[in-house]
Amino acid sequence: MKVVIAAGGTGGHLYPGIAIAREILLDAGNEVLFVGTEQGIEGRVLPKENLPVRFITAGKLKGMGIASRLRTVFTLPASVAQSVKFLRQERPHAVIGVGGYASGPVALAAWLLRIPLMIVEPNSYAGLANRVAGRFAAKIFVCFPGRDAQGFFPAKKKVLTGPLVRKGITAGDRDQALKAFGLEAGRFTLFVMGGSGGAHAINMAMKDAAPELRSVENLQVLHQTGEKDVEDVKAGYRAARVQAVVLPYIQDMAGAYAAADLVVSRSGATTVAELAVCGKRAVLIPYPFAADNHQEYNARSLAKRGGGEVIVQKDLTPAKLAAVIQRFARDRDGAMSLLASTAAEEIVRACKEHVQKD
Repeated sequence: MKVVIAAGGTGGHLYPGIAIAREILLDAGNEVLFVGTEQGIEGRVLPKENLPVRFITAGKLKGMGIASRLRTVFTLPASVAQSVKFLRQERPHAVIGVGGYASGPVALAAWLLRIPLMIVEPNSYAGLANRVAGRFAAKIFVCFPGRDAQGFFPAKKKVLTGPLVRKGITAGDRDQALKAFGLEAGRFTLFVMGGSGGAHAINMAMKDAAPELRSVENLQVLHQTGEKDVEDVKAGYRAARVQAVVLPYIQDMAGAYAAADLVVSRSGATTVAELAVCGKRAVLIPYPFAADNHQEYNARSLAKRGGGEVIVQKDLTPAKLAAVIQRFARDRDGAMSLLASTAAEEIVRACKEHVQKD
């Protein structure tokens, strides 16, 4: 079976696509090819994952100025034409759209060529590309139990799968992870992250909250900052005399989750899915400029499962952040209710069944 996956732009779209690809490739003889754009993160991430990617010209509409939107609209016919040419050359058995810049044109091309099209919506609030493509998709997989995502799609096409995460994300060993990161056993470990590139607002809020966090008994912090803020944040923890390991990027996310007693993070689709599957309590600070404010929908959907709290960025202050962390640290027995991680298997199984039926 040969499958084209259209996903990218951000990690929230790309990493669910990678999880699906890994599941497809478990069967010998299967092939996967990604389609993305050069401006998304897929050009950097997929080569490191040893997954092939082709690029088309496509832009985004949400959150852009009028000039950028007009440019995207005017280039859409060319984007679809590129996608049609590409699909004709590759002749895949199915196309899976996970959202992002490239997903819309590729999904439309698949429909025009009568190639079975599956849509995967990893967020609690469906993105524009998936909302449009869902009208002509054969199946739509909703990966998180939020009424907002489910309300956009016809019930007869929709399958609720649960969170879509990479294999092995729950396989971290706490003791080994603490040792690998240079952290101490027996301490309350706070894991802070803002996505692979970091989040400046979270970095600065944590740095300024550090003096108030000294009251948290046996606190230690593992903080992924991104490249720009790493030295500034290190200096902040050092001045506050808070024990912290500050890194620009963390590769071993399974280990980081295993080490964590509490997580402070953004609420992109991948992060929320991983928190749900790992059962980690979290202070969620949604990125305020995400398309359709989908990160806040993700965060509130997860918080409803217990053990999580949402702070919107306009209300984010060092004092408020410190107070929430202190409260979670006092209640160390709380836990997020876990969600099963079978989404990739369900999506691939349904894809196989549909291809065989056709």
